[in-house]
Amino acid sequence: MTEIRRDLTRTTLGVLFIAGLIAVSFWILRPFLAAVVWATMVVVSTWPLMLKVQA
Repeated sequence: MTEIRRDLTRTTLGVLFIAGLIAVSFWILRPFLAAVVWATMVVVSTWPLMLKVQA
């Protein structure tokens, strides 16, 4: 019983730690998200043109 409780605690803390890392990462990247979305749209929209120029 003690081992199951320890595994549950370890799993819960691991999930909380990973969720915290993801939240902090988004908090740090928040100022850059608009630029990343804009750059992604430009790349996706010009990709066929680049393939034609390379051929």
